[in-house]
Amino acid sequence: MATQSLYRRYRPRRFSEVKGQDHIVRALRNSVAEGREGQAYLFSGPRGTGKTSSARILAKVLNCESPGAGEPCCECESCLAVERGTSYDVHELDAASNNGVDAMRDLIEKASLGTPGRHKVYILDEVHMLSKAAEAALLKTLEEPPPHVVFVLATTDPQKMSDTIRSRTQHLQFHLLPADTLQEHVRWVVEDAGLDVDDAAVDRVLSQGGGSARDTLSALEL
Repeated sequence: MATQSLYRRYRPRRFSEVKGQDHIVRALRNSVAEGREGQAYLFSGPRGTGKTSSARILAKVLNCESPGAGEPCCECESCLAVERGTSYDVHELDAASNNGVDAMRDLIEKASLGTPGRHKVYILDEVHMLSKAAEAALLKTLEEPPPHVVFVLATTDPQKMSDTIRSRTQHLQFHLLPADTLQEHVRWVVEDAGLDVDDAAVDRVLSQGGGSARDTLSALEL
């Protein structure tokens, strides 16, 4: 139904655009606005519920040149670099494919090199896939993180992580989106993208998506 990935096209750019996670949006915006952001977060929850998007928004606002009320401006060069994936201050690691201790040691070594006045943000996706040795190396850094570094650990399966790692983080739990919230979002996307989709098709993709924004928007393209 569309030639461009709808989920990427409509990926949240600000906390206010994250759907169905009001408790998390409120906590992150308030902490940033008040200058009391943490150094280690754990974002857990089902796939497609906004974990990585929220991590990137957090990374943006921490280095934004003109933040307001805990939100990034999404217009300055720092914000745009994060969105392009070219920021020197934001690093993402897929722990599912880089789960060894060498990859973790390399990340930790880079984290120790600070840039005055800026935050280094490290986003580790599927962190439960780390090897025991890599997890131990990460734990040591989480216990005494460099002052300029923020870690965001994301996982769909927090039970597979060590209790010690979890205890060193601020744990924010993402949930599947409520049906009414997701339906409203889908109808807005359909209208904004100019898609020819009837009510029956909307109901079908909502059922297929199962509460995941990513899976639901992906179903619109089938």
